[in-house]
Amino acid sequence: MKSRIGHSLNRKIMFVVCALLPVLAVAETLPDSPHVVVSAHGEAEALPDIARLQLQISETRNTAVDAKSRVDERTARVLTAMREQGVPDTDIRASQIRIYPDYEWQDGKRLLRGQRVERSIDLTLNELNRYGAVLDALVQAGITELGNVSFDVSNRDELMAQALQAAMADANAKAATLAAGFGRRLAGVYHIDEGASAPIRQERMVMMDAKMSAAPMLLGKETVSANLNVVFLLK
Repeated sequence: MKSRIGHSLNRKIMFVVCALLPVLAVAETLPDSPHVVVSAHGEAEALPDIARLQLQISETRNTAVDAKSRVDERTARVLTAMREQGVPDTDIRASQIRIYPDYEWQDGKRLLRGQRVERSIDLTLNELNRYGAVLDALVQAGITELGNVSFDVSNRDELMAQALQAAMADANAKAATLAAGFGRRLAGVYHIDEGASAPIRQERMVMMDAKMSAAPMLLGKETVSANLNVVFLLK
């Protein structure tokens, strides 16, 4: 019992310490003169222009040799179709083949259906206007399963710079308001600490132009965020 209580207490202490780390980091850089500390946040968003698709080709046959032969044939068709769609080889990655027995249950018994062969293909599409045509070509080439499809932006560094600019404006506005409220003015920046930033998927969705894709597609805007802790001197 004591061990469980001690373990729980240690976890709580670790949580509190981790939560206080950003505060402690700022506290170590505080000046002796009058100052104000603000936390600021900024965001920048854009529609994705890159799609990453995880594809799978699979086949179950009596022998692994037969199944692999069929998977190899469809893989070759997929690669040819992607090249015809203008997708460079550098944006296509075919993983190693996986082979294993394929079983099914009948009347409480496990029966061997055959040997299953699978191969995954990761595809990066840098032209979203070809998304629908690429999907159609993949289906015709023999893709068995379309797994995860993720979207990204090619100008992430530019968006991060915009988010930082927004965070800096937020910090200046907050600090100026606080200083004025106490009859003070800002005398400059003493310390800046950049907090953790991460991309956020917005909940709102937008419909892509019908001319861009033969297949309907909904995309949410990608949001890049920036967080700052800033120490301002007062006068």
